[in-house]
Amino acid sequence: MDRNLAALSFIFLILSSAPVLPWDRNTVAYSGTGVGIEPVLPDEHTHLIPEQAGGPELVLRLTGGSGDKIAGAFLYVGITDFAGCGRGDFTRRLDFQPGTEAREKFRLDFLDGQPGFYDIRALLFDHGRELGRKEFTFGYAVDKLPLEAGPPQDFDRFWQDTRDSLSRIPLDPRAQMDSTRSSAEVKVYRVSFASLHGARIHGWLAVPRRQEGPHAALLLFPGYSTGKISPNLEYPELGYVTLSIQVRGYGVDQESYPEDNRQYMTLGVENPETYIYREIVCHCLRAVDFLAARPEVDSGRLGAVGGSQGGGLSILTAGLDQRIKVVVASAPFLTGFPLAMTMTGAPYRDLVRYLELHPECRERVLRTVSFFDSANLAGRITVPVILAIGLADRTCPAPAIYRMYLGLGAKTKKVEIFPGLDHLEIWKEFAPLARQWLLEHLPPVD
Repeated sequence: MDRNLAALSFIFLILSSAPVLPWDRNTVAYSGTGVGIEPVLPDEHTHLIPEQAGGPELVLRLTGGSGDKIAGAFLYVGITDFAGCGRGDFTRRLDFQPGTEAREKFRLDFLDGQPGFYDIRALLFDHGRELGRKEFTFGYAVDKLPLEAGPPQDFDRFWQDTRDSLSRIPLDPRAQMDSTRSSAEVKVYRVSFASLHGARIHGWLAVPRRQEGPHAALLLFPGYSTGKISPNLEYPELGYVTLSIQVRGYGVDQESYPEDNRQYMTLGVENPETYIYREIVCHCLRAVDFLAARPEVDSGRLGAVGGSQGGGLSILTAGLDQRIKVVVASAPFLTGFPLAMTMTGAPYRDLVRYLELHPECRERVLRTVSFFDSANLAGRITVPVILAIGLADRTCPAPAIYRMYLGLGAKTKKVEIFPGLDHLEIWKEFAPLARQWLLEHLPPVD
């Protein structure tokens, strides 16, 4: 069942059948203001709970309200996993004095030995009237999450053959300065280069004016279905060269883009040789070639940066090309396909719909996407990596990303967790941390 539909059905059930106390002439329904419900967690910053004997303890803090004492209020707490499956629930009668604080404790014994990320919905009623609610997500014993099954047997041969095919294509780099986008601090160039299947990949190259090179350089990969690409001027002002590319082979500033630039998750998905992400990853590898050949760039100090699809491409590129020396990936897509497909919306959902229409293709499709799953390259990455996860993100879900994080081969790695942030909200909060990571692990000038 769709997560939103399931949630609405649940609320309807509660509101239609929720408890009304037996009428007593000496009691009346509470008529004061709402009651606040907040979780009390060992780490308020990450919402992660370490493993505990007998399962995690959940503590809810009730505060606020006004008026008379609430007698026999009804508290419901429901726990679901990221696939929307109910894992357990609690009901409890309680008395609460508005203006004070109360704590209610629950032992989630059904999660004993079940590491993962879980959603909580807490609802407080009095005589059928909702007094308060709280929805939040927490992670339990996440360092014990199982890793993905691993790549298919011919994984290495596939990528070696692909890279061999790519290497036989002349790079044919082109660059033209764009004076309208350049500034006193940054020179901006329109660039392009040749890639797989005759594609010409377009992008923006931004070069600092004031610092002497050669500079460290950053590849900036776009999110899914991105059309127009803008030159990045923020990192060049710090001293980095940046290359931002349009990974579908279209122009960086077209007036419009074809439909297949908006939805392409299933293009060629029944064979890794024809799958669209084979081309896209090759375009990213070609971008490494382009940057490494530029005279302004120190080819020994390249980084990959991106969010969502761009985050996944950053990890895939680093796993395939050892010239990448640092990775920044916010809410990376293309991660843990089999798991993510059970618990998320588009674009993973496009694969689910494809399999609903073509159930006979399931084995072929899952095999194909395994070649482009960042989890299957994570163990080969030994350079510093920082990731960001939003626990409210259902586009690139936390369970899939955290498993990939655990599988990273890097000794220097970090994951920033933002409990209340959805997919499109993460980068704004993550950006200062990403910038500091780059400055620390890949200084602009050696």
